[in-house]
Amino acid sequence: MARRTTPAPQSEQEQDEQTQALAQAARAVARRAAHRYRRAVAPHATVAGVWGTGVALHLADVPAWQVLAGEAAVYATAATVRALFPKTRGPLTPRWWQAGTSLWLPAAAELGAFGAMQSLYFAAAGLWTVPYVWRNRSYITRPDPKRRALEAAQQAKALEGPDPIATRWNTKTAGKRGALPGSELTNREEFAHGGAEGIRYRVTLDGQTTEEAMEARKRICSDFGKAINFVHVEEPDGGEQNAAVVTFLKRLAVEDAQLWTEPLLDLETGILPMGPFEDGAGDAALQVWEPGSGPLPCGIFGAMRTGKSSILKIAVAEFARTEGRIVLDYLDPQDGQSCPDLLDYVPHALGIDAIRQRLYDYQAEMARRRKLLSQVEWTDEDGVKRRGVQSYDHPGVHGLPMLVIAIDEFHLVARHEDLATIVHDILAEGSKCGMTVWTLDQNVYVAGMGGGDVLALVTSGNIVVLRNADRRIASATFGQRMVAYPHLIKLYFPGTRKKTKGCGYLLGATDRPVMMRARHIPRMSKAMRDVTPMRLTWADGTTPTLSASEPAQAAQEQVASVEHVSFDAPVQAEVLSPADVATAQQSMLSLLAAADGGLTGPELTVRSGLSLPVAFRVAASLVEQGLARMADDRYMIADTERVS
Repeated sequence: MARRTTPAPQSEQEQDEQTQALAQAARAVARRAAHRYRRAVAPHATVAGVWGTGVALHLADVPAWQVLAGEAAVYATAATVRALFPKTRGPLTPRWWQAGTSLWLPAAAELGAFGAMQSLYFAAAGLWTVPYVWRNRSYITRPDPKRRALEAAQQAKALEGPDPIATRWNTKTAGKRGALPGSELTNREEFAHGGAEGIRYRVTLDGQTTEEAMEARKRICSDFGKAINFVHVEEPDGGEQNAAVVTFLKRLAVEDAQLWTEPLLDLETGILPMGPFEDGAGDAALQVWEPGSGPLPCGIFGAMRTGKSSILKIAVAEFARTEGRIVLDYLDPQDGQSCPDLLDYVPHALGIDAIRQRLYDYQAEMARRRKLLSQVEWTDEDGVKRRGVQSYDHPGVHGLPMLVIAIDEFHLVARHEDLATIVHDILAEGSKCGMTVWTLDQNVYVAGMGGGDVLALVTSGNIVVLRNADRRIASATFGQRMVAYPHLIKLYFPGTRKKTKGCGYLLGATDRPVMMRARHIPRMSKAMRDVTPMRLTWADGTTPTLSASEPAQAAQEQVASVEHVSFDAPVQAEVLSPADVATAQQSMLSLLAAADGGLTGPELTVRSGLSLPVAFRVAASLVEQGLARMADDRYMIADTERVS
């Protein structure tokens, strides 16, 4: 038989200790709960307090007008405190829920706080408290282990050592003998996007300007032992001139070339993205035309095998998909050898003779378009009918396609004075009738560009400068608009065997002084699949003598002419005797004396009966002797009395 035992009675001291332990545990739970739910306690307490006040006012039979008077006194007191103590303006700012409370309390005092009034009140209170609790839900739902882990991570971050980049900046760049003395790095931002990785800072300058900070880029690279492409210095978004943005890259977004896969030309804005920036922050883009103004010129410069043709291929693939609204005409003085992949898809003129005929056709086309656009009738915003348009608004307007004349190896064309003159005229005046010139060349020297006037017009539009060996090319093209270093682009990316073909700086729709890389089209046949080749038609409905519809015949004629050429035979040039030169000069002076407004080069050629090269040589000799002078593109007599 089992023995029953009874527990020994607890002493009074043990009971007190147990009670204290329970109370201490309860207080700890209450503190944790209060800390965890502190963001939700305030709105609920406010809701309960206002409702209790409404119940008390109704039970005390307080009239509604007295409640309104009390509320007015409270608002007046709050306004006085806000005016006297600026620090209280935030906490005492009136809020929309206070206005609702001010309307409900007088009604509750008269009608009671139960029934319909209670339902209305708690419905409105729920709409107010639920969003507030939702915004602070992380304080309620976050488990304690995660909270402790977060606090530990924050403490570990606080105990981390100083930023090594900022430390070196303060020691080197911001030192007394540094590139930017007294400057400071702030707003550290790590990023990884578009294939690039790096850290970006805002630089607060001390006495320097943003331009000086951008010019100090090479010295900053020296301070940190970086290649030029791994450090960028740019203007801040706000345009402040006492600050800059500096980026230190760990990985470039352009080490691997991207392929062109789809049309990107915006037919509303005229912006054509060409390829990503090396920091992965968007694409460099050309401004092909300005809405309401017309097409812009484009100069593409770079050493051999740097990717100039890649940009041209992208333009062809894009323009061919505009349903005839944009036509690119390819002119190559090297008989198509510069970029043979384009010849099956664009109208073209190959060789100097064909280019000369095509440019004279463009000169006539420009005159036809000017006449046509001057007769266009339209109605303005006031309903008044008007005649003539001042500009070429967008591609295809008035049935006229936008014509882009792409001239490869431009220095071979610009050395001919008559051709350089026509190109100058198209650059200066063609935009108003939907025509412009894209020039491609290895260098950008004034002599090779047909003179300073042509160079100035080319650089007034889009500029793309790829890898080259002359540091002066950047200043000759970008000028003061961009600090660029195309001459420091190497054949391979630093530390790799990946070529930098297609890398360069672009000034157009974007103007960041950051290297970009043009996208690549490995096979034009794939990019132009199911796309109709572009055709060139003049405003009068005729087509050029050498058009894209006759590539086979043109090629056969060129091959036939090459077969009869002997490369061992000396080149025959037309040579005039001194007597013939004197006769030609007298004849040309007589023509100039009879023309009040002077004559252009082509007009001199026709009226004198001389061949084109001889006519220009004779005219140039007259200018050198001071017997004639140039006025824009016209030759004029310099001394009428002496000639007579």
